Amino acid sequence: MKPPVVKDYLTEALFQLLQEKPYHRITINELVNRAGVCRASFYRNYLTMDQIIEEYLQNLFHQIYTEHPLDPEHMRSSLEIIFARLMRDRQRLLVLGRQGLLQNLQQYILKSTTNEILRFGVMNNRYQPHYFAGASSAMISAWIGYGMEESAAEMADLFIKSLYGYMKLTPDDV
Repeated sequence: MKPPVVKDYLTEALFQLLQEKPYHRITINELVNRAGVCRASFYRNYLTMDQIIEEYLQNLFHQIYTEHPLDPEHMRSSLEIIFARLMRDRQRLLVLGRQGLLQNLQQYILKSTTNEILRFGVMNNRYQPHYFAGASSAMISAWIGYGMEESAAEMADLFIKSLYGYMKLTPDDV
């Protein structure tokens, strides 16, 4: 087991404080006191508290797509694994959603989406990753906003159903 580091303490402390009060009312002093670190330790790692949240989300989505790359042969099960991984962070994601701190979710999904589209070799235009990242992040944000009530399996099904059958287009229609 890796030893805890200052960033881990700060992240945990911030999420604890977010459960107690609005983000804009949390001070650096409160954060470092809760984390049990000195103010200088905070500023050695971050310029703002926003960076803690950004790093958390960036790491979360990087880890998800690194550990569980999409498999086009088994797309539904790949999606279920991704939603299950998000469900493991349910408490943190729900608090970020309640606090209105998920506005940059799309940028974290965009990088992973672009990598997956390139890996599959299905890039047909430069806007495609943005389209899928926008749809994916909107769906994930809505799921969080609705309290993450659906299971990972239900979300995988809903995601697939959203891709197929939404429009009855064929390549000849384009």
